[in-house]
Amino acid sequence: MSDKLIEDDLARGVPEMRRRHLAIALRMQAVATHALQELEQKIAHGQPLNMTADEAQKLRDAGLELEKAARPSTAKVLATKPN
Repeated sequence: MSDKLIEDDLARGVPEMRRRHLAIALRMQAVATHALQELEQKIAHGQPLNMTADEAQKLRDAGLELEKAARPSTAKVLATKPN
């Protein structure tokens, strides 16, 4: 098989791969949202979360990254804010 045929075959597979990855990503977000709701319910009822410090830190970091992605101008504002 020539390099051109291989490249063409790979290029045709990219859109399908992206669709699969998007579907998986959306399912993963749904599971994570459900887990977050369960944690919030435990907090509301005073139940232990049974999380390690590392898990709590990763959850916080993921939340911070999501917030940054949702507010891309935040970094510019903080960088230009006078001391």
